[in-house]
Amino acid sequence: MEELVIQLLNNKNLDAEKLKDAQRFFAKKNNLDTLPSKSQILQTYFELVKKWEIKKNEDFEILLRKRAIRSLSWIVPVQVLTKPFPCPSHCIFCPNDPEMPKSYIKSEPWAMRAWLNQFDPLKQVYNRLYSLSQTWHKTDKIEMIVLWGTWDFYPEDYKIDFIKNLYNACNTFDELKIENNKERKDWKYAFNIVNEDEIKYADSLEEAIKINETANHRIIGLTIETRPEFVTDENCQSRRRMGVTRIEMWVQSTDNHILDLNQRGHHIEEVKEALHKLRQYALKFSIHIMPGLYGSSIEKDIQTFREVYSDPYLKPDEIKFYPTSVIPWTVLYKLYEEKKYNPITTEWISEVITKTFSSIIPPYTRIKRLIRDIPATEIAAWSNVTNLSQLMHEKLLKEYRWDKQKAQEFYKRIYPNLRMFSNEKELLDCLNESNKASDIDTFILWDNPDLASYRHYVSLDTRSREVRNKTEETKSLNLVVRKYQSSVWDEYFISFEDELWYLYWFTRLLHPLKENTIDYEWLWDSTALIRELHVYWALQSLHDEQENNKVQHTGLWRKLLEFAEKFSKEKKYDKLSIISWVGVREYYRKNWYHLEWTYMSKDL
Repeated sequence: MEELVIQLLNNKNLDAEKLKDAQRFFAKKNNLDTLPSKSQILQTYFELVKKWEIKKNEDFEILLRKRAIRSLSWIVPVQVLTKPFPCPSHCIFCPNDPEMPKSYIKSEPWAMRAWLNQFDPLKQVYNRLYSLSQTWHKTDKIEMIVLWGTWDFYPEDYKIDFIKNLYNACNTFDELKIENNKERKDWKYAFNIVNEDEIKYADSLEEAIKINETANHRIIGLTIETRPEFVTDENCQSRRRMGVTRIEMWVQSTDNHILDLNQRGHHIEEVKEALHKLRQYALKFSIHIMPGLYGSSIEKDIQTFREVYSDPYLKPDEIKFYPTSVIPWTVLYKLYEEKKYNPITTEWISEVITKTFSSIIPPYTRIKRLIRDIPATEIAAWSNVTNLSQLMHEKLLKEYRWDKQKAQEFYKRIYPNLRMFSNEKELLDCLNESNKASDIDTFILWDNPDLASYRHYVSLDTRSREVRNKTEETKSLNLVVRKYQSSVWDEYFISFEDELWYLYWFTRLLHPLKENTIDYEWLWDSTALIRELHVYWALQSLHDEQENNKVQHTGLWRKLLEFAEKFSKEKKYDKLSIISWVGVREYYRKNWYHLEWTYMSKDL
């Protein structure tokens, strides 16, 4: 195995196909019945690194790591599910399994893990971190995602205890001793904790959060799901005390008639009020839209996406496409049986996606998902294409490759209303003088945009433009500022991007208008807000001494921070406050930020 590892490392052009060839050759040479697994190769590799016989090679680790995409964006996601509980809504499309929280199905992977662990937050996190570590993923930077559509409907005591134990699980994972019974079919999801009585957990949420700030496994993002009517000042402040940084909200449509037909229990006006308040607290948010709802059409679905990105009260940071599925034992299923509802087709959703990608999605948003991961066996009717995302990308890539005019028109949308600058002072002067933004205004420091070169994205969203999707060599990085108007006032998507506009770093800066700020001690009107600061590159360990070999540690994040500070100061803001993840507060402290309530702040 050591010989195989060294052979692979010496191959300068190693890719997935050459790796598979080497595995086959190794198995044949050694008369093995099965190929050596990636985990076995990685285990040998790490043993050689530990003995100082070879040097670390992160590209090699990414190639060998199972489902390496999980950690290519700096963090590893861990999804947990809250216990079954009554839902305040009566949506006609929602499954209602009495053993699961409403809208979830037991056969979904993360739901199965939750169910087998009795929805215990400690066991769910332990299970997931153990599974990730077994496939050689780094688990020291964790995005914790708490699933179920109406988090705020739970009793306060349950919510506090649940979140406290998410932190407790991360804080104590290294102490864990477990046993698996591999004869059980569900052994990957359920296991016994051998030393549970020996592990000391924090007694309070505040203590658990404090420990996590310097723990080996830090929560650097915490997401909950809720409905528009639950976005109140009281709930926002409660979420911040728990360390919540992002909200997922089921919106579904901007058409009130369709919302009524599907018994959503709210109108779009309540959604706007809710998202406005989330912005005031600097919370990042993701909304869910469901093409193909009862009463909808292709035209109405496309109009929903247009309104989502034209209304200043909407303009989400992230979005999920959830094409409507017909699930047995729902009201929608009954309408389908009675031939009163025609399910969405592949042609329908394909047209909606094509139109949305090509002319609607702006470069400051992120498409998190194109289809919900419901097993096909659970769906009674809708398009039967399970790899829709892959097919749509391949189709559009082919169009852009052969139709240069169409590609260039698409690429132009990456920098609307463009202005170029040769130095930072000119850029800042222009930003200070600029009036109310049009749809999007773009300001670029350094090089001219490249309109001719083909690139591998078919949507302008941040996920499609992540640097991990790029195959060409990078020539230069540019500072790009995109200004757009939201309900709170001026928003700035500030990023480092290369000549093909692949994304390396970005931050979301909000300059609120005085009358749009909330009357709260740490969020007064002279405070500029950073709602997100993110990197797209391989996850760098908190304990890796070779910090300078990846983009994450080349100082670009400091340059973004410094630019946001300088710009906000020139705009007459007295302070910059960051909705900091608990696990990265130490980074900001090193850059002269201090903790004010739940925000990391710096006087300007």
